[in-house]
Amino acid sequence: MTKPVEDGYPGDDLSGFRRSLGEFATGVTVITTCVDGTCYGMTSNSFASVSLDPPLVLWSVKYESQSFPAFRDCTHFTVNVLADDQMDLSQNFARSGPDKFDGLEIREGAGKAPVLAGVAASFECSLAETHTGGDHLILIGQVERFARYDRQPLLFSKGRYAVAADHPATRVTTDAPPTAPDGAGAPPLAQLLARAYGAVAHRLEQSRKTAGLGLTLMQARLLKTVQTYPDSTLHDLLPEIFLDFNASQNILESLEALGLLSIDGAGRVRLTEAGEDRINAVVEHTRANEQDLFRGVPREDLAAMQRVLERVVGNRG
Repeated sequence: MTKPVEDGYPGDDLSGFRRSLGEFATGVTVITTCVDGTCYGMTSNSFASVSLDPPLVLWSVKYESQSFPAFRDCTHFTVNVLADDQMDLSQNFARSGPDKFDGLEIREGAGKAPVLAGVAASFECSLAETHTGGDHLILIGQVERFARYDRQPLLFSKGRYAVAADHPATRVTTDAPPTAPDGAGAPPLAQLLARAYGAVAHRLEQSRKTAGLGLTLMQARLLKTVQTYPDSTLHDLLPEIFLDFNASQNILESLEALGLLSIDGAGRVRLTEAGEDRINAVVEHTRANEQDLFRGVPREDLAAMQRVLERVVGNRG
């Protein structure tokens, strides 16, 4: 058996315990409810099925959550299973504060609990039971209505968002269908971008390990974000990281433990000298690998791709 990356006892190393829990891949949901005419919602990956007969599901909410009183007192809630293009929704409902539903397309579900548009699935539930579970309240709901759509789910694993892919051992290979002359048969650009990002990120992460840089993809991304926006709080950095707050906090703590960044009393984050050296080495390593990765691609095609991606990023807001 290989040596673990980290091990210990939860009472001695809570951050390591959280990171180990992150090895269990989950879906991403937004749980919504309506109490006294006010809508509430929060991102959760604690959702699980319990029973088919009767149709029961569960999830849990932390007692310290600002939305806890609403879910404790609700009569109904909706489990919205997010699709793979809904990371923005996940981040929106992971933050604290009001106005989470502004500008969103929703419909009224059972008990007036909002059902979000564009999801992979939804489960409208009446609250059946609650149970104390340590620092969380476990809510069991009886499903009154469900819906499933032809969409791929958003996943969460190892502290970052992910998408589902067939395992190589079970993948069925077929000849690709011919592409229509007008491009109608081509996959959406967003899907190609996601697949390309996954391929490049995987290659770079494996190469970083070989080079001894010792950082995961998300650690490197967080370091680069802190370098770009020094003296920002973690909450301010979230839109650039594409992770929820808890996952980002775990990564932040791991980088602080490595001595690569510091956090002041106001929560502002800044790279240490060692952190600056490490992320600069990662950037140089990335540039060198890009030259190999894109070898054979005409220079004018790379320039066009750069312009397109910069425009997409610039128009994101």
